[in-house]
Amino acid sequence: MKHKKLIVFCLLCFVIYLIYSCFHTNKINYLSLGDSLSLGINAYGDVSYGYSDYLALYLDRKQVLGGYSKDFSVSGSRISDLQHQLDTNQHITVNDSDLSLKKCLRESDLVTLSIGANDLISAINMSTIDIETLQEEDIIKIIDDLDKNLEQLFKELRKYAKKEIIFIGYYYPYQEPSLMIDRMFSYLNDKLEDSCTKYDITYINTYYGFKNNPSFLPNPTNIHPGPDGYQAIANLIVKKLKL
Repeated sequence: MKHKKLIVFCLLCFVIYLIYSCFHTNKINYLSLGDSLSLGINAYGDVSYGYSDYLALYLDRKQVLGGYSKDFSVSGSRISDLQHQLDTNQHITVNDSDLSLKKCLRESDLVTLSIGANDLISAINMSTIDIETLQEEDIIKIIDDLDKNLEQLFKELRKYAKKEIIFIGYYYPYQEPSLMIDRMFSYLNDKLEDSCTKYDITYINTYYGFKNNPSFLPNPTNIHPGPDGYQAIANLIVKKLKL
């Protein structure tokens, strides 16, 4: 009798395994959050193909993309705007389906986030002349305040998004960076990377890639990347993927 029960138990386990194998997939639900970079605003101010689109295309070609959305991304967003989207659990309608931000975060396997650049630009006029006139302690305070607000946002995001989050760092959107700007971004990158590590978030440093490749910003009157710049960001993300 004991042997029969053991055989039945083993058969039951085998059936459960077969059912799991048939219906379980390793497909990735990808959610892109943030500002105009997440949305994919191009160098001429139009919604186009951004880094998240290139990343989704990569995942699709690997046949691992389950779902993809950048519908919660809003051009011009600051940290407080995304925090408000979370606090109010923003709902949007996509293809006649109601989506809530918190539900999408819970169901995500991968979240990419680009936010805070508008905060930084508003606090520091990022032209070389204006930055050079600021005292170093003023710049440090601005960066520390930005980092503090980002940490609060990371904490809230981690309540819902339990899997991989990747944060996209900032580049200098104008020509001819100076030693002062290099020092500023070095401090900024160190602070952001530490905060990301604290919340198990992968940090993407974009500063040096854009500094060494002016073609990433083809329109000198617009701070948004062209296709090469967005593809470069996507490539950096691919290298960091833990999936």
